[in-house]
Amino acid sequence: MILLIRHGEADHHVKELTGGWTDSALTVRGKRQFQQLADRLAWDFSGRNLPRIVSSDLQRARMGAEIIARELGVDKVECFAFLREKNNGKAAGLSKKEARMFYHPPVTGRELDHVNYDGGETRRSFYERTVRGFRELEDRDQDLIVVSHKGTIQNILFDWLGLSIDEVADKKVSFDIRPASLTILGINKWGEHAVFALNDTSYLWKQGPVGIFRYPYGE
Repeated sequence: MILLIRHGEADHHVKELTGGWTDSALTVRGKRQFQQLADRLAWDFSGRNLPRIVSSDLQRARMGAEIIARELGVDKVECFAFLREKNNGKAAGLSKKEARMFYHPPVTGRELDHVNYDGGETRRSFYERTVRGFRELEDRDQDLIVVSHKGTIQNILFDWLGLSIDEVADKKVSFDIRPASLTILGINKWGEHAVFALNDTSYLWKQGPVGIFRYPYGE
């Protein structure tokens, strides 16, 4: 089982800062979201082998991963730069208003090799960076929790479903990954790459376990 979790509400959401590599922290609400999630996941993993927990090294993701690790009794969170959001270059840390002053708009919005901000990544290089790192993480012998960012989780989903970044652009495919949402991946009993849950935040108002082990995972 692979559980993909987007970080919760962060400072850049409420302070009108750019996202990307801006190293924003979780807000009080964002911490509360992850504490609720961690409490639910503790029910799910009760009596089971503990998962491996990995995170983007940006603090808004790392903080959330550490909350989950603490509640589950996992000793450490492994942080990786390849799980960061798309690099927004010199716009990182700036307000959206400041960043607009040197934004390089694409012509159509479908370009894969366009750089929006000096020093940033293209959509293609972002996808390739994410996929290359994630494939090295996959281990069917241990459940995996990944705490990361919207674009990063989208890239993992595209690759999981066998879509190249060119196909994603050509077919105009996307996924709405909301803050603090859960997406659950796994190999099902037919040996297929399955998406068992997508962009789920129901744990925020439901009681008891999340129910991540109720799906038909393969042996």
